[in-house]
Amino acid sequence: MDEIHIKKKLFGSEVEFIIYNTGEDIAKEIVEEAYEEGIRLSRIFNFYDNKSSLSLLNNKRKMKMPEEFIEVLKMALNMCKETNGLYDISLGKQFLERKSGKELSKVNCSYKDIYVNEETRIVELKNKDVMMDLGSIAKGYIGDKMAETLIESGVISGLIDNRGDIIIFGDEDKEIAIQHPREKGSVLGRINVKNGGIATSGDYNQYYENFDRSHIINKKNYISVTVLAPTLSEADLYATVLMVVAKSEIVKLLEKNQKIGALCIGKDLNIEIYNNFPRILI
Repeated sequence: MDEIHIKKKLFGSEVEFIIYNTGEDIAKEIVEEAYEEGIRLSRIFNFYDNKSSLSLLNNKRKMKMPEEFIEVLKMALNMCKETNGLYDISLGKQFLERKSGKELSKVNCSYKDIYVNEETRIVELKNKDVMMDLGSIAKGYIGDKMAETLIESGVISGLIDNRGDIIIFGDEDKEIAIQHPREKGSVLGRINVKNGGIATSGDYNQYYENFDRSHIINKKNYISVTVLAPTLSEADLYATVLMVVAKSEIVKLLEKNQKIGALCIGKDLNIEIYNNFPRILI
């Protein structure tokens, strides 16, 4: 099986494209199209780009937004409602404070302060404390859209690795390593993935001083959650959500969607498996 590996700068780091059974020149041309789509979408969702659509909205408080933004926002708000606000995209201020090592300030906002008119695409932030952050889903959405571009251009099988959030499509399966959450550089195990998105959320990559002060605000039972889903958007979203909701709510959420498989690791390093998550290969 021939593999073409192409890396591009995106999300402040690198995204890797792997194209199977395609000539190198054709693969490079098609990947460039997908990469341009990724760049376009990152200009909508990038929380750290002052000129992105998201940042402009956070600054202006009321704007007409791109169609893609509305699509992602609807998915995120639905999950906010589903979890009764345990997952909340309005808390960007606290996220930035945690990233910079500051104590979390008190905010009086919630996702309920985000108003969306789907017909006009007007979004309004109705509380001064709201700073919207869609980082828990946008990267996955962009990965899905880049994969769609590859498929529409004739790629039969491929993989896109967005800094560990991975979308795989086509006839080939791929062995994916799951990082050990407490042993840096070590692998907990591997799984075989075909036609799906896989994403991990954990407290070990982004934290200040200790794991309890990770970038994940209000984490509950687990130190790491890996999700396998039909799309990378879903995998990305559920990986974050399962970090912040109670176990009883996890059961309810995953009973409603049997296509979402999850591997959850507790502080004692015990592993819990939900739905049809693949067998772990040691």
